[in-house]
Amino acid sequence: MTTAVAALVAVTTVAATWSASALGAGLLTVSTCGAGVFSHAAAFGINTTMLCPPGTSIPPGLTILTGPNTVPAGRRATWQANAPAGFSILGVSIPPNDMYSNGVNDGRGWGGGFYWAGGGAQTHYLVTSYISPPMNSSYFGFQIVCGLATCNGSTSPAQLTVESINLAATETQGPVLWTTSGLWAARGWVRGNWPLVFAGNSPSGICRLYAVFNTSLLVGPTSPQDPSVWHQCAAPAFSQTVSTGAYGQGAVPLTISGLDAAGVPASDTTTLSVDNSIPSIALSGPQDAPTTAGVQYLTATATAGPSGVAGISCSLDGAPAQWHAGASAVIPVQGLGVHAVTCSSADNARDAAGNAGWSAPSTSSLSIRQPSISSIAFSHLVNALHCARVRTRVRIPARVITVHVNGQPVRVRVPAQTRTIKLVRCHPRYVTRRVRIHGHWRTERVPLLPHTASATTKHIRFGSATTVSGWLGTTQGVALGGQAVGIRTAPDDGRQHFHQVAVATTAANGSWSARLPAGPSRIIEADYDGSTTVEPSSGRARVIAPASVRLSIQPRHVRWGQKITLTGRLRGDSLPPSGETVILSVHFGGRAHDFAHVTATGDGRFRYVYTFLPGNGFAAYPFSAETVRESDYPYTPSSSHEIVVHVTP
Repeated sequence: MTTAVAALVAVTTVAATWSASALGAGLLTVSTCGAGVFSHAAAFGINTTMLCPPGTSIPPGLTILTGPNTVPAGRRATWQANAPAGFSILGVSIPPNDMYSNGVNDGRGWGGGFYWAGGGAQTHYLVTSYISPPMNSSYFGFQIVCGLATCNGSTSPAQLTVESINLAATETQGPVLWTTSGLWAARGWVRGNWPLVFAGNSPSGICRLYAVFNTSLLVGPTSPQDPSVWHQCAAPAFSQTVSTGAYGQGAVPLTISGLDAAGVPASDTTTLSVDNSIPSIALSGPQDAPTTAGVQYLTATATAGPSGVAGISCSLDGAPAQWHAGASAVIPVQGLGVHAVTCSSADNARDAAGNAGWSAPSTSSLSIRQPSISSIAFSHLVNALHCARVRTRVRIPARVITVHVNGQPVRVRVPAQTRTIKLVRCHPRYVTRRVRIHGHWRTERVPLLPHTASATTKHIRFGSATTVSGWLGTTQGVALGGQAVGIRTAPDDGRQHFHQVAVATTAANGSWSARLPAGPSRIIEADYDGSTTVEPSSGRARVIAPASVRLSIQPRHVRWGQKITLTGRLRGDSLPPSGETVILSVHFGGRAHDFAHVTATGDGRFRYVYTFLPGNGFAAYPFSAETVRESDYPYTPSSSHEIVVHVTP
């Protein structure tokens, strides 16, 4: 369109609007100078040219121009836009000053204008714009045609040029989306990372793809819109790796969506089952058992999230793992030694690689060992031999000995001689016993042979140490040598406060002994901690020690009506927190009379002031202190020595 022509006349146009047909899903406008949209049909004597974009030459745009030749009636040339499948043209507009019409429909033979399915419109000289009526057409074009018997383009030229044109169309087919793999196609329970891949298309092209997982927007690819062509957008496929753990558990909706150039959306929704929880597993059962107890069983119990437990995998002592379907499994364990069972559980959710959710492994140890016996006792010799040192005469026979004289050996004969020597001779005790021999009773002197007697309880004096001994072995009688036995003691006060006082090592025959220091009445335990093949065991014995109470009285000579002070102390330790009761007694009339109960606390000391009643004559009174039997005082009752107090007028 030349500026000179544009300056000749101003044509006022009103913006055109067209409604989408009932078949359409959205409106689309193609604004073009013709490239890629219009195709031409030239004829001899009538030329067609396309110069796009505008401004590259004069005239620009789409042009139909007659030539210098004569053409017959009906010959024509066209520029026509054919709507692709899925479109219908609703209307056309040419902006002001973007159209040039000359020599058309002016009575000189050339006709022309616009056409579409079911209609058309002429154009005339100086028309610079165009707005079509509403239409529903699959094509739109413009043309120049010879309307006389002959038309001479040299003497009567004609030209129709359109620099830009807007085609308003409706989509008759909506956009579609497709996907065949990844998260969208997943079945069953899912977890972890999954690819989400889908694509779409429509007649106008997809401009945007996105997804909504639960309530979260997943922004996808977009495409710039090219309004100069029918297929105005070409967004690439949506392809992202989605971490399902970020979008909830259980039933989670997933929607894939797209929007095309005509503003028409497309979407599809599926519901996924998501479980990203971590399963757990616990092992229960015995941790220690003797070989005599038979097969032992450990139980593995698994828990999981909403997908449930698929099964449990367990390995015994490093062997290949065995699969157990379900939420629990029982693993039999047998054989001497320390066994390790390691189990893990899996749920029913899978990631894109097919991997289930697994718990952290749980390991439990079970020691199957031989039973052992740990005995403890106090041993003493019964019926010991009676021994005495005696002098006796012995005769030494003659003999030859070798002596060295000046460094040379010389054999010398020593004559026989008699000597007196000292030695110890022992003999057993004899007792007279009646014995039955061949059905007849006889009286014989029988020797009492020495032997060792054992007891688990021993009475000792206050402040005395003692020796305890024992034996360690299996229940089959096999001695366990070289093993450590811990000796623990606790005061016999009911509190069971044990502490270790010695460690003994067993001899090759399983025997051991240990020296215990002085102390109160005690419970003694010999503990064997066991080994990888032998069960632990323990033996118990008891030492009984008497209390020791000392008494002092001042003064020891008093008059009637005067006072004496009794002081004393309980020796030893382990006094109860509340103290220990001491009974004070005085002897007269042939028996003892208790006159006071005092409490010894702290360091065991006590004190009491005694007053003699008025009297006459001379008297001597023995006083004593005695402890009592109490469960929280680890000594047996005992009395002090008597102390005599003399009373005079």
